[in-house]
Amino acid sequence: MKFDTLVHKVANQKGWTLLYIKEDDVYRLQLATTGDRRQDVFITFRQDDAQVWVATIWSVVADVDDFNLSDPLELLRFNWRHVWGHLALREREVVLVHNQITSETDWIELARVVDAIAHASDGIEAMIYGDQDTN
Repeated sequence: MKFDTLVHKVANQKGWTLLYIKEDDVYRLQLATTGDRRQDVFITFRQDDAQVWVATIWSVVADVDDFNLSDPLELLRFNWRHVWGHLALREREVVLVHNQITSETDWIELARVVDAIAHASDGIEAMIYGDQDTN
């Protein structure tokens, strides 16, 4: 099954809002997290050095100016402790990102990754911004 078809099926079956943003060539999924909070998860595609297609799945955690970057070792520890995704900088945003080979992914795996990225990102966002739901 083509990965983009899989994205549509998972979103439909899980009740997630799905939008394809053509000008950015990216999918945006919006998931309910806790309470009235929601989190956007984005998926785009790129190829590795061996020309294998990889889905890059990410969610914004904070604006770089609002994120504490004073302890790089703690950021590396977070990346080791966290199973799904790792912290990265994308333009001026701190994101939680996970890369997935598209030809190897099934429905359960994609749903699990998207859900885990959304909930973890929302939790980090809540620690930084409190009750304010920024995305």
